[in-house]
Amino acid sequence: MHVSDSNGELTFKRTPKGCTVLVVDDDPICLDEYRDTIVNLGYDVVCAGNASEALKKISDSPDIGIVLTDLEMPSMNGISLLSEIAERFKPNRPIVTLVVTAYSSLEVATMAMQSQATDLLSKPVSMDDLATALRRATASHSALANLFQIMALTKRLDPQVSQGNVDKDARPTHEDLQGFIRLLLKYQHNKSKYFDPAVLSGPSWEILLDLAEASLRGEPVPASSASATTLVPLTTALRHVNHLVEAGLVKRWTDPTDKRRTLLELEPEAQAAMQRYLENAWKLRAQDG
Repeated sequence: MHVSDSNGELTFKRTPKGCTVLVVDDDPICLDEYRDTIVNLGYDVVCAGNASEALKKISDSPDIGIVLTDLEMPSMNGISLLSEIAERFKPNRPIVTLVVTAYSSLEVATMAMQSQATDLLSKPVSMDDLATALRRATASHSALANLFQIMALTKRLDPQVSQGNVDKDARPTHEDLQGFIRLLLKYQHNKSKYFDPAVLSGPSWEILLDLAEASLRGEPVPASSASATTLVPLTTALRHVNHLVEAGLVKRWTDPTDKRRTLLELEPEAQAAMQRYLENAWKLRAQDG
């Protein structure tokens, strides 16, 4: 994901939601089992037999966004690997880390969380548990990718930020927070001018924003990817997708190249309304400086 200037215009290329999963384990049999299971779940997968190899792969491949690592490995264990990832990569790109271990305990869980792992799985890992963990990781990765995109945009548009003149450790004053709250309320009120508030509960609005971003790229979005944008269970997200389809805001059809996949895009009227909303919200941001 990056922000670039093409012919004087701001353009975006974001990290794909279908990010690659890196599996790290020194046991070749376990490595093969994880790879086969994750491939069957529909993810792109690469493997590493040790922490050093994993770090090299992360450095070389910006598509790696989820790392699933065993805890007990020679030379450098899983906790040390997580610490390296947190120090070297997480400040600059969206990466979500998961730990698998046969020695689950409160101490292990504490160390994993301190090393910024988002999930701890106990061996043997069932396909259902792995699917659930990867679904949560995908949603977290999507949220992080959006955050990095916002940070890149802010840096691009705000000279003070781009020149490094902002104190990153400075806390906002009460006046700063009051102004920010007023701006959030303006965004909320502005949204109701273009969409029925009853339709736009949290997950539905997140799905609409994701589809709006995709429409600017001229691409449909798989229903599973749009659902992963939200931080709710997949079944709940899909109910919101159904609601948006029934409300006439979203078009849904089966991918002709892959009958297992359902694609989504905004209906023309919803796309036009979202365009007007975003342009208006952009002006509000500019007015509030």
